[in-house]
Amino acid sequence: MSRVYLPITVDHIARVEGKGGVEIVVGDDGVKEVKLNIIEGPRFFEAITVGKKLDEALAVYPRICSFCSAAHKLTAVEAAEKAVGFTPREEIQALREVLYIGDMIESHALHLYLLVLPDYLGYSGPLHMVEEYRKEIGIALELKNLGSWIMDVLGSRAIHQENAILGGFGKLPDKATLEEMKRKLKEALPKAEYTFELFTKLEQYSEVEGPITHLAVKPGGNAYGIYGDYIKASDGNEFPSEEYREHIREFVVEHSFAKHSHYHGRPFMVGAISRLVNNASLLYGKAKELYEGHRDLLRPTNPFANNPAQALELVYFTERAIDLIEEALAKWPVKPRDEVEIRDGLGVSTTEAPRGVLIYALKVEKGRVSYADIITPTAFNLAMMEEHVRMMAEKHYNDDPERLKLLAEMVVRAYDPCISCSVHVARL
Repeated sequence: MSRVYLPITVDHIARVEGKGGVEIVVGDDGVKEVKLNIIEGPRFFEAITVGKKLDEALAVYPRICSFCSAAHKLTAVEAAEKAVGFTPREEIQALREVLYIGDMIESHALHLYLLVLPDYLGYSGPLHMVEEYRKEIGIALELKNLGSWIMDVLGSRAIHQENAILGGFGKLPDKATLEEMKRKLKEALPKAEYTFELFTKLEQYSEVEGPITHLAVKPGGNAYGIYGDYIKASDGNEFPSEEYREHIREFVVEHSFAKHSHYHGRPFMVGAISRLVNNASLLYGKAKELYEGHRDLLRPTNPFANNPAQALELVYFTERAIDLIEEALAKWPVKPRDEVEIRDGLGVSTTEAPRGVLIYALKVEKGRVSYADIITPTAFNLAMMEEHVRMMAEKHYNDDPERLKLLAEMVVRAYDPCISCSVHVARL
């Protein structure tokens, strides 16, 4: 009769947003059970906003998270505009995408340099790296601060942006500020390229190599991007955003306040590597050149490829923001907002948050939110993430437990989870 040992546990996964742990139960004949214990308290943002006036609800949604508040705000605004039948002008859409890119740059820089890199360099955290890796910490802060400044300029503040509103923006910066933004982005491009070259040198652990189904938003235009009305899967399938519940099922697991998700009955992944798997043909500029030269490292079969994929996106989105600003400046002066007639309707928005596909479904009746459903990238990723922790544990359960704990945490950090975002409660 096999004997079951006490579980190997990580009570709090370090260097991720939110509160979560890992529990690995090992017996004489191998790994018995692996759990990602998401113990962040339940969030009731959908329920909180039901019954509120639409503009009041849109002010609540970015409070879900400070890491990706612009993603939440802009996705919620698009869902609301779809619900009432409004389409913003192209120049407004371009500037909103720049605001979203600010979130992408800040989040990717923070994740890669301050959360992931210490693992590879043998440090417990970024503060211990400062003396020996001053250049890398400096680049991290410069990129992070650039993203934060972009959100401050276009969103009115670096977190919980209020300036993106129904119909456009409350106000827009002057032309000189946008020109300054373009200049700063051009200055940041070499730092983004350095980041990519750095992260192509880091190990991708073969223990977790295997087939992964990847989902990403299919961009609405001809460029790799953030917005789109279809979800595309690496199995060749694609479907309209409004049909997300016909293909993706959320379900409760007993060890987590966050639900797990399956696509056609199986775990799946979203995020930077999933965007590349599905949409790399839409890359352009320096990012396309780098992608073509490093395709072997950006493989779809390993979650650790998400790290260099994010680094490649730093290059791409820096270039993309420059182009979008030029597009808006070509139409300057830009009227910040158009009037929106509030009508009844249901709107579904799918965008690419830094961590992957973000879905908002909002129903508007008599000017108020009557239904809300929000599914975040981490809620999509949890089942696949747990499977990859299991794969790592099955290879290392006989190792020093501290080594296994570190490797398990590194798997989780490769996904760049945002745990607070993932914990939502909605009756559907």
